[in-house]
Amino acid sequence: MYMFLPFLLALFAVITTLYGKYKTSYTLWVLLSVTTVAWFIHHATDSLNLSF
Repeated sequence: MYMFLPFLLALFAVITTLYGKYKTSYTLWVLLSVTTVAWFIHHATDSLNLSF
């Protein structure tokens, strides 16, 4: 998975908020929230295969 995606979505959400594009901004904030929760569920339910 692309770990930069939440940061990129947050950047675009902030930029659209500053430019006053509120409908796009709300959409990006919702996408950011869904992405963050989905990655949390993915990483919280799967075991990590670490070998040290």
